[in-house]
Amino acid sequence: MSKYDPLTTRLAGHDGSEWRASFAEIEEVLGFPLPKGARNGKIWWRNTGAQPHQRAWTGAGWEAAEVDQAVGAVTFRRKSAQPAPTAKAPAQPPAAADEPAILSRLEATPKWTLALVATGLTIAAGLGVFAIRGWMRRR
Repeated sequence: MSKYDPLTTRLAGHDGSEWRASFAEIEEVLGFPLPKGARNGKIWWRNTGAQPHQRAWTGAGWEAAEVDQAVGAVTFRRKSAQPAPTAKAPAQPPAAADEPAILSRLEATPKWTLALVATGLTIAAGLGVFAIRGWMRRR
């Protein structure tokens, strides 16, 4: 469950194809203030669905179409056609929706695997040097 679920519910229940909402209206729906990033930058309003707040509208079939920070408003538009799921894309497990965004970006790739192995070997070598030094001093 996400703290942005009330926004998903509000958009899912909206009859029209567009909803222009002030930041104050969105805060009223959510029950808490929007972060500074929502008020000052457009990145927060991207439609990637990578962050929990983005999934609140993309998951309901909407996109943040226009953001006006000067006025303090955003226009959500219903997506005209939802892409059909492909057979190639594996279904995301329900628990993955609640995981932190950083975990979804840190997939086990060969690059990460090599970096982790190299780091482990470096740490083991360093500990070995300290162990040998300690053993040599005791002699």
